[in-house]
Amino acid sequence: MRGDYVDVHFHLSWAARTKIDLNLSQCKDTACVYEEVEKCAKRGGTYGNWIVGTLLHFKVAKKIELEELDRASMGFPTSIATRDGHMAIANSKALKLANIDCSNPDVECEGSKPTGRIYEGAMQLLRKVMPDPSPSALFSAFKDVMDELFDYGFIRIHTMSARWLEYEIVKKIRHPLEVWPYMRPESFISEAKGVKLFIDGVFVHGTAMTRGRGRLYTRPEELRKWLIKAKNEGFKVAVHVMGDEALDLVLDVYESVEAYGVLRIEHAALVRDDQLERLSKLRVPVTVQPGIIEGAGLDELKRLIGNRWKEFMRVMDFIDYGIQVYAGSDHPVGPWKIEEVCKYYQLLWRPVPCDLVRELYRKGREL
Repeated sequence: MRGDYVDVHFHLSWAARTKIDLNLSQCKDTACVYEEVEKCAKRGGTYGNWIVGTLLHFKVAKKIELEELDRASMGFPTSIATRDGHMAIANSKALKLANIDCSNPDVECEGSKPTGRIYEGAMQLLRKVMPDPSPSALFSAFKDVMDELFDYGFIRIHTMSARWLEYEIVKKIRHPLEVWPYMRPESFISEAKGVKLFIDGVFVHGTAMTRGRGRLYTRPEELRKWLIKAKNEGFKVAVHVMGDEALDLVLDVYESVEAYGVLRIEHAALVRDDQLERLSKLRVPVTVQPGIIEGAGLDELKRLIGNRWKEFMRVMDFIDYGIQVYAGSDHPVGPWKIEEVCKYYQLLWRPVPCDLVRELYRKGREL
């Protein structure tokens, strides 16, 4: 099926790793998690003498007991990421290896002891001590994902938060699917199409910046530095923005440096009316991923956003205001096949017809 689609917000490395890591997406309770972790431990772990899990639902992750995870993992350092990608459960051995304790604001603690639940900043510390799968396993998994995308009809993806290893694997595969990397700041290389920055977090963990709450992950001066660098060197700055207050900050910095044409907003999940006018005036493109509803569930997301649901991912409003809007899946947070993504566009305050969703994916060729 040829569709000439472009997914402008994909996680290629993570999608590939779901084929290698311990996939816990089917676990509906903690008993399943402990059982699968113990089975993995008896097989000798996933790789690098670790147990690395992925795609656990955050509601199940919230109920994991550290002592039980320590028992099930049988001495292997263990990290299990949730499907939203903004929380992980680490056992005691993994926390010790990464020197992660309650002094870190991104570590959940009860009293003075970690629960095992860690968030964005602490996850980056853990990532530094975690192993990667073998190059051959990664090559095969990357190719499988790229084959699936290309066979379906995608001609290009923008892969977010890419690292150097991912970039090198893609070059060696030499696949007809184009992969445009948006690198982590610490991994940025001059050949990259752009850099990916996180301004705030996500709603399900209370780290999206709205109503005076949330967490700021990139300081204004750091954002300013990257915008100026992008303006001078000719690449894009993709910024993760969930809350409306995070969007205010980004647009203020963007306007102050006059780095026009280098910024793109990822998610733009909660946008006020006055911000629609500002986005239009500044000609800032946004990329939307309503499929992320799948990761949290519609009812939970509506509960978290409250009476502002009509301000969530305003695709039709963006279009009405002349804002350039493009479609991405955020896979594996959400589904990547367009017919599966379409049902989530129907759940928005102003539903988006599936024919228009397909056009938004085709429109990604110009971004």
